[in-house]
Amino acid sequence: MKNFEETAAAAEFIATADSRETDKKIMEACVFFASNVDEAEANWRGDFGGRCDLLCIWEHVTSNGNLDAADFCWGASGSKWWPVDSYEA
Repeated sequence: MKNFEETAAAAEFIATADSRETDKKIMEACVFFASNVDEAEANWRGDFGGRCDLLCIWEHVTSNGNLDAADFCWGASGSKWWPVDSYEA
């Protein structure tokens, strides 16, 4: 069995990044921590179901803080997806 991130469904989910106004790297993180498209959708909505939380997404997107979270856009909120007073690496 393939990992979800290796499936066509995952690729299709990631391909919706532009229409969601979300950076591809965030979409990839949502997929990385999901076992199916429903979980990836939930991750994108911020409805984390135990497999990850926002910190997991942040760590994946920023390479554990080596990249600035403000450089990535998650939906209409733009670069404000990562609250200023949140975790810092």
